[in-house]
Amino acid sequence: MPKNNIHRGLTLLETGISLGLIAVLVSLLIPILSTARQSSYRDQCAANQRVIGQAWQTWLNEHDRQFPHVGLQPGWRWGGMRFSSVDETTFPDFDRPLTTYLPLHQTTDYGSVCVCCPADRGISSPSIGLGTGERTAFQSFGTSYRANAPLLDARLARLPASLSGNDERGLRRSEISTAPSRLVLAGDPVWFEVAEATGREADWHVKPNSGNLLFMDGSVRFMTIRKPPMVGPMVFDPIMPGSVPAQDESAFFDSPEPKEVLPGAVPEAGALADPESSVPPATKQPEDSMRFQQVGESPR
Repeated sequence: MPKNNIHRGLTLLETGISLGLIAVLVSLLIPILSTARQSSYRDQCAANQRVIGQAWQTWLNEHDRQFPHVGLQPGWRWGGMRFSSVDETTFPDFDRPLTTYLPLHQTTDYGSVCVCCPADRGISSPSIGLGTGERTAFQSFGTSYRANAPLLDARLARLPASLSGNDERGLRRSEISTAPSRLVLAGDPVWFEVAEATGREADWHVKPNSGNLLFMDGSVRFMTIRKPPMVGPMVFDPIMPGSVPAQDESAFFDSPEPKEVLPGAVPEAGALADPESSVPPATKQPEDSMRFQQVGESPR
């Protein structure tokens, strides 16, 4: 008679060892996948800001090197999207000056527009009523990226009115003495939250107090921001005392950058002046008068 085949299953010990090996492999794989996803988000965020930088350059070239005036929430309403009151559809908000220059379109896929950071988790605050709550910055403001508000409202920079007497205007490029590679146009909102010591958090890229920043020369750098020694309506300069570049971006500051003072620069522009230039800084004023205007500025 033929011998019966005996099918031997796994013992309890073998099953336990197999499950243990699988658990170890999964525990090793998850951080790798998470790191890859975070790196992808950061790269996409930087690409978005480069597109925004190109739009700013086009605007300045077509408007005699002058930034637009944005009187209400200049940090957020420079360009972006608005939301349908019926569904989750977004469409370009052409009431914002830079929107026309951006490749925006009607969509329900927020990640497909250049003003939405894929890592956007909103702005959190320990105080109720501050920050964006459960919404992202994009859902709250139509953009994930906060602009440098004094560029869009000369009053925040404490600059005098124009020759026509109009003080509701954006800054002219000739009024800014900070070098283009050190003049922040916009970026992840963490730069403002840290620089202004708001107590809110916007750490979207894992590393605390760090984010992508778009500069006037079109470059985008991942920076670690620290609170500057003087709080006020300033053009944020990442080389000023108290701020350091992230380790992976230290090559940008290997050698001192030549000082640049553009023709027609206004020394009295306060923090708009290059802190390393020979231009004397403006007299420090009481903190309350130097802070950004909070009405319409804080994400409430």
